[in-house]
Amino acid sequence: MARKLPVGMQSFTDIRNNDYVYVDKTGMIYQLISTGKTYFLSRPRRFGKSLMLSTMEAYFSGKKELFKGLAIEELENNHPLNETGVPWTPSPVIRLDFNSGNYNSMKQLRIALNDMLRQYEKKWGKDEGTESLSGRFLNLIHVMYEKTGSKPVILIDEYDKPLIANIRRPELSEEIRNELKSFFGVLKTADEWTRFIFITGVTRFSHVSIFSDMNQPDDISMSEEFNTLCGLTYNEIESTFKPELEALGEKENLSLNETLGRLKYWYDGYLFSENGDGVFNPYSVLKALRWKKFDSYWFATGTPSFLIETVEDTDFDIRRMVDGIKAVKSDFMSYKANLDEPVPLFYQSGYLTIKKYDPELEEYTLSFPNREVKGGFINSILPIYTGKESDDTTFNYKRFVSDIKSGNVVGFIEKLKSLLASVPYPEGNLDTAAVYERTYHTAIYLIFILCGMDLRSEVHMSTGRIDAVLETEDTVYLFEFKTDRNDTAENALQQIDDKNYDLPYQQSGKDIKKIGILFSIAERTITDYSIA
Repeated sequence: MARKLPVGMQSFTDIRNNDYVYVDKTGMIYQLISTGKTYFLSRPRRFGKSLMLSTMEAYFSGKKELFKGLAIEELENNHPLNETGVPWTPSPVIRLDFNSGNYNSMKQLRIALNDMLRQYEKKWGKDEGTESLSGRFLNLIHVMYEKTGSKPVILIDEYDKPLIANIRRPELSEEIRNELKSFFGVLKTADEWTRFIFITGVTRFSHVSIFSDMNQPDDISMSEEFNTLCGLTYNEIESTFKPELEALGEKENLSLNETLGRLKYWYDGYLFSENGDGVFNPYSVLKALRWKKFDSYWFATGTPSFLIETVEDTDFDIRRMVDGIKAVKSDFMSYKANLDEPVPLFYQSGYLTIKKYDPELEEYTLSFPNREVKGGFINSILPIYTGKESDDTTFNYKRFVSDIKSGNVVGFIEKLKSLLASVPYPEGNLDTAAVYERTYHTAIYLIFILCGMDLRSEVHMSTGRIDAVLETEDTVYLFEFKTDRNDTAENALQQIDDKNYDLPYQQSGKDIKKIGILFSIAERTITDYSIA
């Protein structure tokens, strides 16, 4: 019989009680608890944060039976972490989950906070003289401590959900930030009554200001030691899911190693520290193993609309995400939400990840983590640059790719012309030839990338910088783009010759095709091209 995989499951108790496959992360959880008190962890959505907190909740609640055979069982039995010295002694737990709830107004936020507190007050009691949400939270912690003699554990899941929901509504976002700051500020007063605090979220840019009134959490978001606390490593997948890997490989006619390689291509690539193991997206891996199909599962759960709107509303060059963004840590681990420079949002939301680190320069290279994210994101933003959805049947992607591979330049440029006729006209104070040229250049770039072609943009050479280079098995395409304000396709082609852009490729043995392309601002498409 097929084993049960915990696809999207967030309850550790349900997983263990109902015989689902579980990848053991409890050794790292024990290490966390034994070495600190207050932690913060930022990870993208659907990366296992809620399941991790559910596991912590079960541990602190003393549910020993759920941990049978797991790493933490022996660790706790030999070295109990509670004050009594008796293994599996329970502590009271408050878990505040912001995953669900409507946060479209201050009223809705307060309703959500009230509901969270009320479920615990029904069990532990409420001080009727305390009306404020922060006062009730503080009283609840104190009552738990007084009634049990054990310090409560505070687990906060997706603290920033109300802020992300209103990131494009700055006034409401600031009100929410102040409300949450007041609410969580009681944790400083309650420090002597609390045993352990763990806070999760997608973004880091809010947690400093919100938790500034309490003792600052130890941020382990880029900790090499806990890099794999959420997500699945290659070794974990290979050792835990061998039957499922074999079944997927059989369906796809792949060997075990080929199946693992395909999983890596689709879902691996996340690295959250300078060094250490990378991790796979757990949601997508489990989905692919469950349904025996490689597909965009994580991306299909929904791209935050504010990310797409940010690309649309700003001058951010999306090509940087594909080619690799050079950055220092403060560029992408910023504590400020700045929609004009969205790299921190893209990184912290999981659309960019660390690909390389240069310790001498203290410089990171950020790019898309894998095939799923890259393809899904480009699919989502393609309409911004072309005016057409990626599945629009008026543009035949397969024939487009076939023309490129066969060297049919006229064929693929004519297909581009029909697609680019729908490119949205740049608005605002952008009336320059350079902006129009870049708009069309970006549209072409995304089309090639979406078709699986490795088009390299603005390639630096000793004599200058060519607009784009595409290499196939047999051909090198050199592109130069111009607009019809003051230029021609012949001039674009002449620039390739004058700058000797073909020189680095002359020894490749491949056919070299030079292409000058002219965009018409008035007609909003390619109106002329020259080929050599």
